[in-house]
Amino acid sequence: MTNFPADLDPALYGSGATTGPFIIWGGSAILRDYSPLGAQVYYSGGHESAAGLPNIQLSLVCDFSSLTWAVRNLPPAPNASGSFSPETGLAADGTPYCPHSYLGLQEMPAAWGGAPKGSLVSFFWAGSSFVNRVNLIDVSQPAKGYTQLATTQPQNAAPNRISFRANGYSNGAYPVTVQDRTRNGWWLATNGEVDFTLFLSKSGKITQYPAVNGNGQDGCLVLCDSLNLLMFIDGGYDAGVYASNAYRTVRVRNLATDAVSSFQALGTIPWSGVGYAGGSDRNYHAPQKMGLQWVDDLKAIYGLDETTEPPTLVKLSPPASDPATNAWAWSAVPVKHWPADTDGQQVLQRAQNNVWSKFRYVESLKAFVYCTAANRRPQVIRI
Repeated sequence: MTNFPADLDPALYGSGATTGPFIIWGGSAILRDYSPLGAQVYYSGGHESAAGLPNIQLSLVCDFSSLTWAVRNLPPAPNASGSFSPETGLAADGTPYCPHSYLGLQEMPAAWGGAPKGSLVSFFWAGSSFVNRVNLIDVSQPAKGYTQLATTQPQNAAPNRISFRANGYSNGAYPVTVQDRTRNGWWLATNGEVDFTLFLSKSGKITQYPAVNGNGQDGCLVLCDSLNLLMFIDGGYDAGVYASNAYRTVRVRNLATDAVSSFQALGTIPWSGVGYAGGSDRNYHAPQKMGLQWVDDLKAIYGLDETTEPPTLVKLSPPASDPATNAWAWSAVPVKHWPADTDGQQVLQRAQNNVWSKFRYVESLKAFVYCTAANRRPQVIRI
């Protein structure tokens, strides 16, 4: 890249504004329509210490074709974090509150009705109490460029609300999402106890399915496109009282038959750390934090485990037969610094507050790309 996000701090916010998307529990999405090689868009905010402080509303576009960063989607003026509507999440100028994004950023291609250069889809309002909504962001616009996707759900939710429970409204504020290009929409899950896994079509129609996930605490949703499998990899503590060697359960919905199955993933379990109970027992697993994704080019699931030093590229490989019911296996993927990158970092970057969906596979580059700070260049991993 020929510049840094830190070079682009907008005047209306001042120095340090572009650090938010990298450190405030956030992610990114790849917009393939943005340029010939596409772009990676980072978007996250929130966690203001007082309601009178501005919510930093902006997106950061890393354009792989021009090799430049750009700031997009600024509001006309700063909006205090306490001034957004609890129901719509919008300020008086029509711009939405910028929340923690976690695994809640996806692409809406132009062919689906997104902007000509594609739209960024931002799900829900993690880190806030606003009612669940879906925002569409035209990241080609220097200012504003926001709309909300009108959604319909067959029961239990008011128009435009999104609920994961059969009885009463459940906000489900921590989004776990994947894009489904075959069905033209997105699969939605969330932390906590739920009744449904949801499919949201590009038109805004929501279809409810029995929840595929078990322990949704820090679990991860993965769509294996060519296998036609929707998988949820459980997070949380191992079975028993801090058992030291239990495997994580993987729950599977066969999208061709709707059959549901589960298995225990084999091998060394990645992302093993101290959980919410505290103490010294490093037996809490958070697959959600590794940016796990199925890569059709490589026929496996990949992610970045930041509990090791340096971070480890990890892989979850399917079995030779019947991947819906037979166990998959975890492994580490050795990587090394490319010698021709004489000015680059020698080891993999570590993110502050975890990598989430900042770690993405880019089809046009046949490589993984991620950036972890406003004063760093992205790193590329090609295997």
